[in-house]
Amino acid sequence: MMRFLGKMLVGLGLMLAGAESAQAAWWQAKTQHFTVYREGGDAKLREFAEKLEKFDFLLRTVTKVTNPQQGSPVKVYILSSETKVRELARNPNIGGFYTTSDRSAFAVLSRGEKANQFDFGAQEILFHEYTHHFMLHHFPAAYPAWYVEGFAEFFSIVKFPRDGSIEFGHVPLARAPGLVMGSLYPVKNLFARNTDGLSLRDGDRYYGTAWLLTHYFQYETDRRADIARYLNDVANGVKDIDPDSYFEGGLDGLEKDLKVYMRHRLSASRLTPKQLQIPPISVEPVDAAQGALIEDELHLLHHPRTEELPALVASIRATASRYPQSAYALAVLAEAEWAAEQTEAALAAADRAIALDPQSARAYAVRAQVLLARAQDSDRAEDWKVALSSIVRANRADTEDPVPLALFYRYHAMRGGKMPDLGYDGLYKAFSLLPQSPEYRMNFAHAMAVRGDYEAASILLDPIAYSPHGSDMREAALRLKAQFDAQAAEKEKGARPAESPEPAA
Repeated sequence: MMRFLGKMLVGLGLMLAGAESAQAAWWQAKTQHFTVYREGGDAKLREFAEKLEKFDFLLRTVTKVTNPQQGSPVKVYILSSETKVRELARNPNIGGFYTTSDRSAFAVLSRGEKANQFDFGAQEILFHEYTHHFMLHHFPAAYPAWYVEGFAEFFSIVKFPRDGSIEFGHVPLARAPGLVMGSLYPVKNLFARNTDGLSLRDGDRYYGTAWLLTHYFQYETDRRADIARYLNDVANGVKDIDPDSYFEGGLDGLEKDLKVYMRHRLSASRLTPKQLQIPPISVEPVDAAQGALIEDELHLLHHPRTEELPALVASIRATASRYPQSAYALAVLAEAEWAAEQTEAALAAADRAIALDPQSARAYAVRAQVLLARAQDSDRAEDWKVALSSIVRANRADTEDPVPLALFYRYHAMRGGKMPDLGYDGLYKAFSLLPQSPEYRMNFAHAMAVRGDYEAASILLDPIAYSPHGSDMREAALRLKAQFDAQAAEKEKGARPAESPEPAA
């Protein structure tokens, strides 16, 4: 009897272990514009992926974007807890974030519901950030900070009724207390500044007023032409703009109208299920090795500190050892070893990955980076040749991966001499696949300046130089813009024909 009971307990233990393993497994939903990863495969994954595609369709419909070029799909990782998200972001106060790597744009959020209707939920954060992503891809320009943030706030609050429609234009309740109890942020100040240095209270009023002003121009058609003219002039770099001159009654009159507008019942809109065109969605389990690496891979992508790298590499190495036949695991290990400056180990892992999968673009890219560094040190023709071969193989393995394309440009820049047109073409494609990446945008701007197209180089820097948020990169972009603008003016001056001398009296 005891032996039978023991067998039952062992069997039960196996079943429980199996259930835990199944629950911990990662699943993915692939759509036209997103790849969504979630721990645990259930109907919620497909439902969430469908919401994302509805949201993308909403943005395209409202902004009248018909450009078929979509760039790289955004990756969305849904983690099991807010604690994991905050640890990854190294920020104890957020429930989700969006950023870019050298290969893709990605967002990270948790499955938890927001605490109450006046809280910021992970879904609202994602929609806000994806709106920025969408704007950077389809209409990047030097928009004023309040409009960049107000536009994202306007689309961050959407609802998905059970009938399959999508509603937008609703009040962001998380901003309502600041607007109602704290009053509007002064419109003159809103037009005059970005978000740098705002206190928590003023920041809430700033974002709330930016949302309200965007809502106002969306629904009050009498004012729409005024704001369109103002935004176009700002985006086109018109000098010495006076915002007062664009609006009847100036900015003071605009603020009075906005206060009146706020006291009325605000409109919202919807797209019906018949209007929505949702591309196919496939849901499938993630490969076991990839699933085991997801969280470590996210840490690797999200700019780990130098002191964090040894433990991270050790963890990835341990996982890769559990999946010795996984080219994916070995390619991630190669990237980790390269990030930790373990050059020979990175090359060895990349070569093992390629032996298992000759189409591993990621492994070939790491191999190329190692060999480029070696060629730069030796300057031997054969070393440059094998480095270029790895870059070409990486590109052939995945023509939509921006990393090999950028490496091709870098190879020719390192070798010196005249950059071939193919080098510029490769960097342009890398940028067009991921224009949200400030690194690719900066690099492409530099490339345009090298070609002598200083005006285009300056315009490319606008979204970074006029970002609502301060950063070292924003300061660098502002300095470069000034340099490129001066060079463009000098070039135009040199291109003008010399004036004929005045006839002698």
